[in-house]
Amino acid sequence: MPSICCALGCDNSKSQRNGLTFYNIPKNTECHQKWIAAIKRDHWNPIEHSRLPYPY
Repeated sequence: MPSICCALGCDNSKSQRNGLTFYNIPKNTECHQKWIAAIKRDHWNPIEHSRLPYPY
């Protein structure tokens, strides 16, 4: 499955841009909830392949 950003309005993908690292949403309950809140998507739950990029 390709790495595509799950943030609202973001269309970054691993194949589209070099220099991006994609991270899985943590499974740890506390971190998981913080990431979901930061993504700011209404009525959304991540799936196994949900990712967020970080440029370096």
